Amino acid sequence: MSINQRQHIRFSLDIPAIIYSKFGEKQLTRLQQISIGGCFTDWDDSVLIGDEFRMEIELPNKNYLPLHCKALYLFEHTGVGVKFTEITRFEQSLISKIIAHKLETEGVPLQIDPFTLPPTFVGDDPSPRITDIRQKRDAVLQHIMSGGDAY
Repeated sequence: MSINQRQHIRFSLDIPAIIYSKFGEKQLTRLQQISIGGCFTDWDDSVLIGDEFRMEIELPNKNYLPLHCKALYLFEHTGVGVKFTEITRFEQSLISKIIAHKLETEGVPLQIDPFTLPPTFVGDDPSPRITDIRQKRDAVLQHIMSGGDAY
C-alpha cells in the first residue's frame, strides 16, 4: 500500500499481541506498526493474503481488545499487513489509548491524533517539482535544437 493510500496515521511501536487462526490456533506476535485501521505484524507462514482471523491486543488496564482482521499484503520473512475489519469507533478509540500508553511508557508524548488523516506528500503544493524543472529544461533544449532564437 502506498503512503498516499493510507487512511490513518501509523505508529512504529513494538506491541505484543495474540493471533488466533481460523482454526483456533493461538500464536504470540509483535505489532511493528499500528494505526486505528490496521497494523503490520511479524511474519507467519500460515497466513495468506485474504485470510481472516482474530487478534487480541492488551489494553493499558491489562484486559484484551479482540479485533477481527484480514491479511491485506505479505512481505516474505518480514511481516503481514493487516486491516481491522468490522471495527467500531469505540474500538478505534481503545486502539488510540493503546498507542498513547505505549508512547508514554517509552517517554514519547503523543503529539498526533490517531484519527487525523496522514499527509499524502502529493497535493496542491505550488513549489516546483523535479518534473516541472525537467519539463522546462526539455522545452528549452527542444527550442534550441529546432533552430529557434537563443534564450
